Amino acid sequence: MSEELRDEQQFLLDSLRDLERERAAGDIDDHDYATLRDGYIARAAAITRELDGTAAPENTQPSRWKRRALVALAVVAFGVGSGVLVARQSGQRLPGQSLSGGIEQSTATMLASARQLNFSNPQKAIELYTKVLDLEPDNTEALTYRSWILALTARNATGSVKQLALATAVTDLLRAQKADPEYPDAHCFLGIVYFRFLNNPVLSQPQLKVCMDMKPPASVTSFVNAIVKEVDAAVARGK
Repeated sequence: MSEELRDEQQFLLDSLRDLERERAAGDIDDHDYATLRDGYIARAAAITRELDGTAAPENTQPSRWKRRALVALAVVAFGVGSGVLVARQSGQRLPGQSLSGGIEQSTATMLASARQLNFSNPQKAIELYTKVLDLEPDNTEALTYRSWILALTARNATGSVKQLALATAVTDLLRAQKADPEYPDAHCFLGIVYFRFLNNPVLSQPQLKVCMDMKPPASVTSFVNAIVKEVDAAVARGK
């Protein structure tokens, strides 16, 4: 049974990569892409949790980093706004919602809160970014920084959990770039993920070039400069 689950898990990971290629080639529309992607991620996360719960001996329980990555993936895959959708469909009034149906906590407020929690409470930040994306699916900042935190959370995980988390982060960073081609952070972070986490300086180099050409904020530039030199050197060695 576990072997069948692993085969399905690998199929889903491959399907995520194929789906991204299809979207880049214009062979699939945004609605079908989003539906398939969310389904693949949700099922892959569920399989990973099942494998961790049934196949691992007692002395090889998932590491705390792996558990953190799984929790983050679950939030991304299933969202924290499903209750909002159900309530809207049933006409139920939500906490913090006015009689007219407007949600008092604006996306701007949630983004501001998430920024303050990026590193002190990354799990809560991911939840807030996901709430923003429930309301604005193409919000560039939420896509970018949720992906970055997910990648950072996954870097110390292992195996398929790490693969799935990084595949999700890359996919959403590419979505952020499409949503706003002029937003430098999405290019900066994708360049770092390609190089630091996926060991691919060739893919990293053009992303970091775009990043620096766009003159990102000083807080981003400060740690990108050194990485650009490493990437350039790695690409030169590979030629």
